[in-house]
Amino acid sequence: MSVAPEGSVAATKAGRHAVIAQILAHQPVRSQTELREALSTRGIAATQATLSRDLDELRAEKVRGPGGEQIYALPAEGGTLRSVSAVEEPEQIAARLQRWCAEVLVTADTTANQVVLRTPPGAAQLLASAIDHSVLPGVLGCIAGDDTVLVITRDAGAAEALTERLLDLARRGRTRPGHGPGEPYPH
Repeated sequence: MSVAPEGSVAATKAGRHAVIAQILAHQPVRSQTELREALSTRGIAATQATLSRDLDELRAEKVRGPGGEQIYALPAEGGTLRSVSAVEEPEQIAARLQRWCAEVLVTADTTANQVVLRTPPGAAQLLASAIDHSVLPGVLGCIAGDDTVLVITRDAGAAEALTERLLDLARRGRTRPGHGPGEPYPH
């Protein structure tokens, strides 16, 4: 087993939180001991006290899992709890991406294999999360700031295709009945 090197993303609290969120989203975790073991297999060592604080900071709660057992879950959009028992259908994921494109995508520019997306202040994380969950072809990953998302793609062709797709989703979402350009998407 390799341990995350000091200074690596996994060695930071934010990095550990991201790994914990990923674990809870993809496998049932019934106890802090199970969580510590799952982190350990990824090279992250954490004490029980640290995990307790992490779960508290992430607002994780115990919910009834698919088999009826109590498992940890994290709040999702809108504050509802989400775990592996609440796997989204592809249609729901696509609808969320279209909704966030319609609501927050201001501009999209492409250069080489990168796409730079602009949003209103505070909205970049929402759009980046929707893109990440959509598992779009050619997308390697996203980095989100406050009002900017940087999407890295495999090549320039994938970047161009992604830019057109996101702009098209934004346009289609804004032209729904009762939804004009620049108006919030009805929830």
